[in-house]
This record gives sequence, C-alpha cells and structure tokens, in this order.
Amino acid sequence: MKKAVSLFDFQPHLPKYHLKQKDILDWIKKAHRRSDEVQAKIKIDFPLERLIERYAVKDNLIEQRYFEFEDLSNNDWNTNEIYRVTESTPMGMAIDQRHQFFQTRANEILELLYPSHAPSPSHLIHVTCTGYLAPSPAQALVSKRNWSETAVTHAYHMGCYASMPAIRMAQALQLKSQKTIDVVHTEMCSLHMNPSMHEPEQIVVQTLFADGHIKYQVGEPNDDQSALEIILVKEKIVPETIDGMTWNPAPWGMQMTLAKAVPSKLKEIISDFCRQLITEAGLDFEEIINSSIFAIHPGGPKIIDSIQAELKISEEQLSASKKILRERGNMSSATLPHIWDQILKSKPASGQYVVSFAFGPGLTIFGAVLRVK
Repeated sequence: MKKAVSLFDFQPHLPKYHLKQKDILDWIKKAHRRSDEVQAKIKIDFPLERLIERYAVKDNLIEQRYFEFEDLSNNDWNTNEIYRVTESTPMGMAIDQRHQFFQTRANEILELLYPSHAPSPSHLIHVTCTGYLAPSPAQALVSKRNWSETAVTHAYHMGCYASMPAIRMAQALQLKSQKTIDVVHTEMCSLHMNPSMHEPEQIVVQTLFADGHIKYQVGEPNDDQSALEIILVKEKIVPETIDGMTWNPAPWGMQMTLAKAVPSKLKEIISDFCRQLITEAGLDFEEIINSSIFAIHPGGPKIIDSIQAELKISEEQLSASKKILRERGNMSSATLPHIWDQILKSKPASGQYVVSFAFGPGLTIFGAVLRVK
C-alpha cells in the first residue's frame, strides 16, 4: 500500500505594504499617464483612464493587494524605488535593478520564515516565477546558517501552477528519504509592471497580481496537526495553445501575455480533465463534484467563473478560492497554498476531499486530489 504524504504547517507571511484596490487603480492610471508624458506620446483618442477602468479587475472582486515596496502609494516619480518614471526610465527601473530588490527582500523573508533558532530542514524547495538569482535566496539562507545537511531544489519559472510540481517533487523526495520536506514560495509580482504598456491584457495583469509568500511542509504530520493528504497530482499541456499565456524576460522586467481566449479554452477542456483526474484517483466523479471543496487558482475572475459554471460548483464549494482572490489578489504560485491554508483554517471534516486546479504557460493545466486529515 502506498504511504500517505500530506501538506501541513502552512505559514503565510504578509508583505510589508497593502492598499485598497481602488487606490491602486488610481495610482496605475497616474503611472500610465506619467509614462506617456515623459515620452511625449500623442494622446490616444480613447482616454487612458477609461481604458483602465474598462479592463481593470474591479474592487468588488479584489478588495486589496499586498506588495513589498512603497511605490504604489507614492506619486513622486523621481524618487520611487522601482517605478521611477522619468524621461530616461519611462518603463520604470531595468530588470537587473528589479531583481536586486527581489534578492534583498527574498533573503529577508526566508530569514523571517526560518528564525535563527529554527531547526534545519532536510530539504528545501524554493518556488518562484518573479525572481531568478544564482545563488538563490534559499541557498543564501542555507549557507548563512551553515546547514551542511540541507539540500535545496529550485522550482522556478513555472508560473501560477508551480505549487503543483513542487508538491509532486516533495512527495517523491519524502517517500525516498522518509524525511519532511519544506516548500517556500516567494512571489513579488508587483515588481513586473510596465506603465508604458496600455494593451487591455496588460491592464488585466497589472490590476490582478500581487505579492505573497508562504511556507509549508510535506510529509507525515503529527496526530494533532490538520493536513491535506496527497492522493493524486496530474498535468496536461493543452494542444495548440502555446501562445495563450507567456512569461518572458524583457529589458524592464518579466512580461506576461494572456490571450483573451484562455478562459473559454479552459472551460472547454476542464470537464474532461476533471473527470480523468478524479477517475485516476479511484473516486466517483459525480460524488466528488457534488461533495468536495474546490481550490481553484484564480488566474482571473473570468477563469474561476467559467470553471464554476462548467463544473456546476456551488459558491460554498469555492468560497476559499474567492476569499483569497478578494483579500490578496493573484499571488502567482503562492496563491493555491494560501487557498489550501484557508481551507484547513475553516476546519473541514476529516476525510473531506479537496480538488485543486492551477493554470499557467503551456497552456498547462494541473490538477490535484487531496484529502483532509
């Protein structure tokens, strides 16, 4: 019989700053207008403010977002740390400076998640798609603490679905070593906005993503710890969607593209994928659909709504997913672990199944079946 491996001991870490979504939207309008002004661009016929109002994620869906620097509450464009929008930097600071900020702050976050008295983990998987550094913040921590027996694995550049391959790797490592595996996400999506890009898809991206960090463990929890047992993790790359979602380096930062057809494409395939996932887990499809909690990564309000409609999931089944979107925004790979944490905090009955979905470049869809312990 296959040994049970579970997710437990979730420890979210709040970024330094947060603002109401309506205030962030006002700042974004000003940043875009400032970028046009310093480049002496000809004003477009359709007013910029109206363009942002039309495509932005509204504050009835996301109430607030968290971030790691003060720029979003500062309108002095000559002194901002990342969004210093001037004639020489109309897109904000360059990609190397944004990564320098990520390095400094990610190092600090890992040290906060692992205080000096904390025991050394046997294996640390560091997950991020918003900062790429060698040596990494995880390696810097292990070196600074002189944890000679701690191994480090990186799960980078996978986008919003990265928690799924991370727990798949952790499960395999735990089964081989019989030791608990730590997973840490550090995502700073707010580093990667370009105020000179006014395309509708960029307005969606800039008004959807936020910063978020979380640590959790994969292994065998103590008897008094709530946990989510991993039953099955499944992946599918959707044919003929390679350009549907991208995440690539640009001179100013990491640029995301998101095709308008992504929500409809996901809606088109989700039923078959969900049926395959549940069947491969050895469970009854109709029973699981009707009785499970669903942890769906909120790649955007349209994505979560289209999947809810296609699978006929109730609001109650999706409440944790929508709560995290409303209170934190899309934190890329850190979002789904925050939803798992929220589900455990709601104290579901032991044995309750949790069906999880996440999406990212590829177009890749990941699913997992978990069970409350």
